[in-house]
Amino acid sequence: MNQTNTVETKWERVVKRICISIACFIILLLLIAPSIIVFQVTQNHVDYKGYATPDYLLQDTYSASDFDLEANEMILMTEDGYELWSSEVFVEQPKAVIIYLSGIRQPSVTYFYGHAKWMRNNGYASILLEIRGHGNSDGDRVCLGYEEVSDVMAVVDYIKEQEKYTNVPIVIHGVSMGGAIAINSFGQIKEIDGLIAMSAYSSFEDVVCDNMRNYNIPRFICEIEKPLVRLCLQFVFGDKVHVITPIKQVENIGERPALFIASTRDTEVPPENMERLLNKAPDYSESWLRDSDSCGHFIIKDHNFADMEQDKEYCDRILTFLETNIVK
Repeated sequence: MNQTNTVETKWERVVKRICISIACFIILLLLIAPSIIVFQVTQNHVDYKGYATPDYLLQDTYSASDFDLEANEMILMTEDGYELWSSEVFVEQPKAVIIYLSGIRQPSVTYFYGHAKWMRNNGYASILLEIRGHGNSDGDRVCLGYEEVSDVMAVVDYIKEQEKYTNVPIVIHGVSMGGAIAINSFGQIKEIDGLIAMSAYSSFEDVVCDNMRNYNIPRFICEIEKPLVRLCLQFVFGDKVHVITPIKQVENIGERPALFIASTRDTEVPPENMERLLNKAPDYSESWLRDSDSCGHFIIKDHNFADMEQDKEYCDRILTFLETNIVK
């Protein structure tokens, strides 16, 4: 009898030790994971490979001549000392000038030459902005939207200095992280007249936790992780992580027109992000939740940025928003 009790006691101790070890491992993982995620995403300069990879399909870079366009390539200086590559496609007496922004790893902003060509044919000027930490622009890290408002401000300052853009509305259009930067810039820069944000995250910590849930990680663990991610972001970017974030900046839209676009098939920035943004944005803000098997994170059918004119539904949505809300 005593032997049985002794065996059971030993077995219970083994089970307890295993449970404690598992719990300690989970706690350690929760503490370490945010730092790993933030470091992997931010601490490098993004150089485009020039060819597709299994993880990143939109890695080409283009020139204006690839689209039969003439462009004014410029280096703009930010207030905090970064030199940024940008490319201007002008049209006489433009209805508006569109600033284009891209994502964390792809596509290169030069894919937006497809947009610029289409816009030119419809009477709009374009400026493609390569944000800090990407391609031909300065910077040794990706800033996730916290610091790139200064990049957009450099473009806005350029536009305001040009007589050819006198009284011409400014619209900012970004995808993925570029959509988040567009929202932050729209909230901070009152000279911008309109916003188009595609697949924008409501906050970086939100989208990290959204992706954790996609891997069936329990919700309570995701909620624990969120403030830890924010703490790591604060360590890298300072207190602006609490203010310069889309979920806060949508509240500064005021009476200006905004169009939010998301895809039901987006596994990178799930459409719940757009829902959160719309809950904070003015009621009259427009939205389009696209439901199509061929439209994922990058919204355009088959991710065909280079020849986006083939996506008639997308073109009609964008042009209708501009013609209705921006053109004077």
